[in-house]
Amino acid sequence: MDVLVSTITDENIFHIFAFDIIMYYDKNYKSVIIDSTNIDVENSKCQKWRLFVMKKLYENVFYSNSIEQQNTKTYHGFDCWSFINYPPCPHMTSIYEAISPPKKLITEKYILLNQRNHDSRYLYDYDTKLKLEDYLLSQNLTIPIKVCNFGDLTPEEQYELCSNCTLLISAHGAGCTNVIFTQQNTPLIEINFRKHWYCDGVCDDHFNNKIDINEKCNGTLSYRSYFHKADFHNLCSLLGKKYLELEAVEYKDGFHDRNPISKKKIFIDGKNLIQQINILLTPDV
Repeated sequence: MDVLVSTITDENIFHIFAFDIIMYYDKNYKSVIIDSTNIDVENSKCQKWRLFVMKKLYENVFYSNSIEQQNTKTYHGFDCWSFINYPPCPHMTSIYEAISPPKKLITEKYILLNQRNHDSRYLYDYDTKLKLEDYLLSQNLTIPIKVCNFGDLTPEEQYELCSNCTLLISAHGAGCTNVIFTQQNTPLIEINFRKHWYCDGVCDDHFNNKIDINEKCNGTLSYRSYFHKADFHNLCSLLGKKYLELEAVEYKDGFHDRNPISKKKIFIDGKNLIQQINILLTPDV
């Protein structure tokens, strides 16, 4: 049997999943070689996540810096930039079934909130200005809340937390890729940036705080002035998973860099979130 070759050197787990793992996955392959020529295998958290996922898909996974064989078979059914209500896809379902935890009775039910580092897409309630985890804890939900930062966890820890949660909540970002570690009936609530999305990359006026992050710019130097982050909307659709996106209400403290998703503080409608949580967790009749 031929050996699959994995060559992408990106340091973003979603990019690796979408443009390498999905593109070249074939359940008939038993082995995969990861080209390590430009990869820090020992220290990269992203590459450790990649290896963890690859080992769930293939019997043998190893690194090499002298690869000649290239893949010719690719999957082209995943559009990350246009919001499409895909039907579940056999190719994607096959990947998901190999990666996701086996069906089991979950004895510890909890809602998992992924919070990034402070001032890096950190989520708050708009009305109370509380950190979102503190707001949710104040609402006396019937299901407990667990808070994590995927960036601080090993792939094994991420898998364990996600495999047992009944709902995953996260701001848009690569961490949402961990929806592949959740049970089939676990929904994803993604906090998106549709509102006040004006420039990509971030224009000089916004980046230098000449105009507020919530105010419209002319966007003339932008690559995309419309919201195009369909990554996880489409991924959940292809996997047949429940998905809900909630718009941010406003942002604070500007950007870290010219990427428009690199907002520092994100404020959402906590009351609406509670309503949506209750709807999503109500058993289907």
